[in-house]
Amino acid sequence: MGGKFKKSKYILLILIFFLFGIAGSIFFNNDFSILNSSPFKKEKINVLIIGYDSEINGPSRADTIILASFNIDTKEAGIIFIPRDTRVKIPGKNYGKINSTHAYGGIKLTKKTVENFLDIPIDYYVETDFKGFENIIDLIGGVEINIESHLYYVDKAGGLYINLKPGRQNLSGSEALQYVRYRDIAMGDIGRVARQQKFLNAVIEKGTSPTIIPKLPGIIKELNDSVKTNIPLQDITPFLSLAKEVDLNKIKIEMLPGEPKYISGVSYWLPDREEVEIMVDNLIRDKSYIRNSSYKLSIFNGNGVPGMAGDLAEKLEKYGFEVKKTSNADNFNYKQTEIIYYSKEDRDTAEGIKELINGKMQFKPKEKSGIDIIIGSDYLQLIGEENNE
Repeated sequence: MGGKFKKSKYILLILIFFLFGIAGSIFFNNDFSILNSSPFKKEKINVLIIGYDSEINGPSRADTIILASFNIDTKEAGIIFIPRDTRVKIPGKNYGKINSTHAYGGIKLTKKTVENFLDIPIDYYVETDFKGFENIIDLIGGVEINIESHLYYVDKAGGLYINLKPGRQNLSGSEALQYVRYRDIAMGDIGRVARQQKFLNAVIEKGTSPTIIPKLPGIIKELNDSVKTNIPLQDITPFLSLAKEVDLNKIKIEMLPGEPKYISGVSYWLPDREEVEIMVDNLIRDKSYIRNSSYKLSIFNGNGVPGMAGDLAEKLEKYGFEVKKTSNADNFNYKQTEIIYYSKEDRDTAEGIKELINGKMQFKPKEKSGIDIIIGSDYLQLIGEENNE
């Protein structure tokens, strides 16, 4: 029973990933056909995931937009939730909300828009409508979620009725759809994306339960009926056995950086171009963002200028690092920034930080984890150069 459950558990993870289009484990294979057809060495596969609404008020819009990138060598995955109100340049049209691309030109236009917006190639897409979403959640027996506050919203014209009471409860398919679609006035898309991330984690947890095993045939059938994808069949079935290689600790989920803003009376999610570029570089083009998140940094102000530690912490957090401490150094006379690491395994990461902030590296072997940074006066020159660019 143990071996059977373990195998079914990983198969279900694939199915659950497909539900959200994340389909991660099936791509971790060097024999993936798109790799063989490329004349260049290719280690990453990018997948666009779309959940679209009904056509009550015209062509369906993309309600959930996720970009997932998988490194087939390291088994790492970077996942970015793109708020549906994100303001982008739509090919053949003017600027508008990214969710409208699905109404204008279906998945093909949405795919092209994301590719242009983030300057990355997208290999495959996976999309499903709300009905398929509901059916699959019902088939797995619902999903347990702790709802933090009363979620209530009614849109009669759009056929949307949301009324979920607070507390821990098992959500049915229709209730789960209400949960991931709810959009409060104060938080807008930020709150919705946070709920979708929370929901995804809950689905994965439910998917690893032994109670799922007898439900697999029905789930597979529903996936075949409700999921649309351009992934060739031969690129799916041969790799199901490789699902056991998935390491959930190597999956990093983030939201597209930006801020809500009104433009000509219309509410948008306005991307922060600098932060978006950093996130895409590190999470999609490269997977260092995922590895960086496992590091705990301590940053100390060694030049005496107020705000230096906080400034550097903000800079490094954009690259995925977790800053556990900011404080003053033992004195303010440091001329050169020092990057101190305590394990030989951390040398490459320390070198990466050095490339960002200059300074010098020091190796101090001891039973201590993390990396310490003492900011010297040379950091002021670096800030000045960056501000003048």
